Amino acid sequence: MNLFRRFLIISLVITLIISLPTLKMDIYAQEEPLTLLSFKGMYSVDMIVNLDGNVNASFTEGDDVSIKVTNPNVQIYENNIVKLDEGGLYAFTFKLEGAQASVLGVHMVEAIYKNFKVNTIFEVKGKPTLTISVDKSTYNIGDIVTITGKVTPRLQEQIEIKIYGFNNIIWKFVPVSAQRITFDGIFTVEAGELMGKNIKGGKYMIEASYADGLAKSSLEFNVQISNQVAIGNLMLINQLGKALDEIFIGQQVLIQAEVKNNLDEKQQFAFLVLIKDTDGITDSLSWITGSLPISETLNVAQSWIPEKVGNFTAEVFLWESISNPTPLSNKVPKIILLVKV
Repeated sequence: MNLFRRFLIISLVITLIISLPTLKMDIYAQEEPLTLLSFKGMYSVDMIVNLDGNVNASFTEGDDVSIKVTNPNVQIYENNIVKLDEGGLYAFTFKLEGAQASVLGVHMVEAIYKNFKVNTIFEVKGKPTLTISVDKSTYNIGDIVTITGKVTPRLQEQIEIKIYGFNNIIWKFVPVSAQRITFDGIFTVEAGELMGKNIKGGKYMIEASYADGLAKSSLEFNVQISNQVAIGNLMLINQLGKALDEIFIGQQVLIQAEVKNNLDEKQQFAFLVLIKDTDGITDSLSWITGSLPISETLNVAQSWIPEKVGNFTAEVFLWESISNPTPLSNKVPKIILLVKV
């Protein structure tokens, strides 16, 4: 009898041990009966707050969910009822305006459905400001435009920058993610080279906005034509026109640049590519000649097949012709070539 009892007890213990992982998984798999989330953890005064949640317990479509929002002074400034939809979801939106909603600090949101209650928090900061500047007041066609700015306060918000050029046509849209803004609110971004068919001389406008457009800033810069031909957007491509990330011995590489005719007449040109190794010794010198249509932009490329591994530098020159090496552009773009086995 004692032996039987011992056997029974051991069997029960083993069964319980085997069942524990399953029981634990069932416990952790259970959903919260009521959830509440804020789309953002940080807002500025006058921004729109979006909240949503859902009921995972038994519910009826159209049931009431009570929403209360309290500021750091424990003042209730939002006290509303929202309805559940057919999926048990609910949402509530409000603007941070008025004295009580504009109190800086941590605000609390409480949602109540039947006997269930849930809370979440978000932080409110002061009204945002935005300033921007550029590294030059006047650029040449082919130059790179660099924009620097500062925002306060630093929120988890993207900065949107638009640059308008000739005939008020948008040249570039440059988003600046929150991750690219320092803790001091400072950011720097390259908008790109002033190249392409829509790039002409004249005034350009930068418009920047931040925090749902609550903070805005704008400025102008000039673009001048200082060279007969502009050259830029130097890159490495394969024969199919796809950008190359890696180069290997024996692989055909095309060194391509964008060339823009700034004249109202056709322009003959010679496109030279000089490739040197790390010791400054010339590995390759080749060229291609052609004609640029009036005020047009072309992609011009010259081929190179590396015969050894190492680091190389490619320089591109733009002359009137091989026999007349007068520069059409003072710019000599360079690119680094890393050749692997």
